[in-house]
Amino acid sequence: MRVSERMSSPTWDEYLAEASAHLTALRALSEVGAPPPAPPERPVDPMPDECRGQVRHLAIGYDQLALELITRMEAMDQRRPVSQSRNPHQELLPPRYVDTPI
Repeated sequence: MRVSERMSSPTWDEYLAEASAHLTALRALSEVGAPPPAPPERPVDPMPDECRGQVRHLAIGYDQLALELITRMEAMDQRRPVSQSRNPHQELLPPRYVDTPI
């Protein structure tokens, strides 16, 4: 595909609408542990002054989601049992298999 045949860059209004939908989908997918959707394409043009408030609000939304995910991951990590590699002085018990006859 030639450069002249490429699709044009989205407008800032289109980008902000797509980014808002992306954030909503990202939040919903993170709740179920699904992979994130692809982010929207950013406009090539400079950001207009009238969009700055909406862009700031959107950035805060992404930051808030990242903070929530990090907080949950840290809480899960603290509840996880300590692995054997972290505590080399603990005595290892022989494995017990359900399928093994007694």
